[in-house]
Amino acid sequence: MHKQRWLDAAKAAGIEQLEIYEQKSRSTSIRLFEGSVDGYTISECNGFAIRGIYKGNMGICFLEQDDDALLEDTLCRIKENAEVITSRDEVEIYAGDSAYPQLQLRSCTWNTHPDAEKIEMLKTVEQYIKESDARIAQVMNTSYGEVDVEIAIDNTLGVHLHDAQHAAYISTAVMAKDQEDTKIAGDWQYLYDDVCFDAKKFAAGVSRKVLDKLSAESVQSAQYPVLIENEAMADLLAAFSGMFDGENAYKGISLLNDSIEKQIFSDKITIVDDPLLKNGYNSRSFDDEGVACRNKILVDKGVLKTYLHNLKSAKLMNCETTGNGFKAGYASNVGIAPSNLFIENGSTSMDEMIASMEEGIIVTEITGLHAGLNAMTGEFSLQSQGWYVKDGKKVKPVNLITIAGNFLEAMKQVEMLGNDGKLNAGSIGSPSILFTSLSVSGL
Repeated sequence: MHKQRWLDAAKAAGIEQLEIYEQKSRSTSIRLFEGSVDGYTISECNGFAIRGIYKGNMGICFLEQDDDALLEDTLCRIKENAEVITSRDEVEIYAGDSAYPQLQLRSCTWNTHPDAEKIEMLKTVEQYIKESDARIAQVMNTSYGEVDVEIAIDNTLGVHLHDAQHAAYISTAVMAKDQEDTKIAGDWQYLYDDVCFDAKKFAAGVSRKVLDKLSAESVQSAQYPVLIENEAMADLLAAFSGMFDGENAYKGISLLNDSIEKQIFSDKITIVDDPLLKNGYNSRSFDDEGVACRNKILVDKGVLKTYLHNLKSAKLMNCETTGNGFKAGYASNVGIAPSNLFIENGSTSMDEMIASMEEGIIVTEITGLHAGLNAMTGEFSLQSQGWYVKDGKKVKPVNLITIAGNFLEAMKQVEMLGNDGKLNAGSIGSPSILFTSLSVSGL
């Protein structure tokens, strides 16, 4: 597509402003089972969202063909769409910022390796897992994946932007069995340069996760100090991350309505949204409206400093956009989403937090997040598993328990903050957190 030709033609056709949003994506997936390739998939998509302002209204058209022959028809459709709109909402195509940050992403070269090497790496991991313990009954699958995404925005106001992101990862699911007790666990890891991946260490980690579940029991129902490990805590934060949505706050449906500059969490908690993070899967130099991205502190020592905004919500709340206007795909509307959102690390190790507990529960895994919580009230009741702790030591693995409470209240009762922060697959992260008390239902 000769984009400048399209931009010039739009002006000649009487369209006041035009924007071309392009998204290219390519993904590869290789799945291994019992030493053989069980699945191999390649998918590609090149999509365009072309929108223009005509007679004060916004018309939009979506294309999956990079073809200049579609120019005239596309501009006609945009004008027709704009003419039938009766809404009086203010529309805008962003004029751009004076400067944009340069991404400094951690390099990933796995896409340059031949598939044979990727398959051999999967076989090595599978073999290490099998050899790690006699109780490993089956490696259910071991998978490699990579995703390449390019985003470009060009408009008649002189904006010409381009971002590219590449990510590769490995994941696996494992079954362990001890007599009649069978458990399943999985793990994953982003892959950067190959020198950074330790196949034996990764295999040992997933083996430990599944073996730790064997012979688990429930516990007596009571109020316990609860230590939620980093991965489970990141998933819990992700489930409540909509509380930072500026449009939700404007509509009065956020947990944090009218809470700017108020103490909402413990002063141990600082939450950052960093779109420039070197290791972040969602790192971007601009959002999907063409606004320059920047690092921002949402919660500073427990005090709410800002919501996340796109152009629309910023206007509604009479403030500046935070550069968080993102799409789920090229053909979706611009919403509000975090980039790389995480709770900053504390200074306490996992061992130190466990040693401080006279009696308590470690939560290593939470299930039923979308069914067991209410994002409007903050209440949660979630099936969990982990460890029972007595006198500062892990005593036994536990399952068939439910942890319950209110997210806002729990985040005010932070006893200790770990130094082991980790991002999940959605690029939302947290260290392990020891809470003073949560309700635990078991026996």
